[in-house]
Amino acid sequence: MIPLFKVTKAGVYSSIQDKGRFGYRRFGVPVSGPMDFYAFRYGNYIFGNPPNSTGLEIFLGGVELEVLSDHRIVITGANLEPRVDGRPILIWKSFNLYRGQVLTFSHPKNGSIAYVIPEGGFRAKEMLGSASVYPRGYLGNLIEKNQILYARKEKTNTPQRGLIKSEIPDYPMNLTVKVWPSPHLDKFVLESIEEFLQSTYTFRNGDRMGYLLHGDPLRFLNGSDILSEATQFGTIQVPNSGQPIILMADAQTIGGYATIGKIAEDDLWKVAQLRPKGTLQFSFIE
Repeated sequence: MIPLFKVTKAGVYSSIQDKGRFGYRRFGVPVSGPMDFYAFRYGNYIFGNPPNSTGLEIFLGGVELEVLSDHRIVITGANLEPRVDGRPILIWKSFNLYRGQVLTFSHPKNGSIAYVIPEGGFRAKEMLGSASVYPRGYLGNLIEKNQILYARKEKTNTPQRGLIKSEIPDYPMNLTVKVWPSPHLDKFVLESIEEFLQSTYTFRNGDRMGYLLHGDPLRFLNGSDILSEATQFGTIQVPNSGQPIILMADAQTIGGYATIGKIAEDDLWKVAQLRPKGTLQFSFIE
């Protein structure tokens, strides 16, 4: 094992993630994995890492890492103003780190979630076939101050690589996303569904379990409760308050609230990168 980083500041919410934990949803264990799977996938692609290599997912910044070994990393996802010894670093392009340097992330300039991916990925303990951290299920822990993070392999001397500019997302604060309609639409007042599609919702707050929205409340014919059924990353639940909740990577696997739809896969990672006060509009896929 190669000691790569010592965590000197743990930040708001940071965890090790791989592609996720598959095959356990029937036991109530979510897949987890990266919130922004686009940034995660292309971070590994830049190095040619195996697709299931592990990365460090950082929410909103406030992280400081002391470099313990010379290595190469790439930072993808949101621009959390990364700096090495105070010097700004380009994201979406690999670069060298040297022992004794300090890598910091302050606050988001765009988006909310960044990924630190070493060449070869991090070495991390697997539980139920995955290294993805899921604290609510006691499957690993968030990173903590003084924790050592280990690289899986030595760095190579191959040329630095990056993603072409046209493929780098800009993570806008105002999104229109596509939604697969739910089979529960008959639970809602018809006019309320039309209002949902014409309204703008504001992202209030949330975490890896769910994003809470605020806007025109949806209205029910006879309440929101249903017999519990399967949910997934991107399901839009509507509790009796009428305010939608988007279930995220660590969400429960079943739920007893009516749903109005499921966000299309190619829009879901964009939603994950919203910051509080960002807005959403919805469009049904026909």
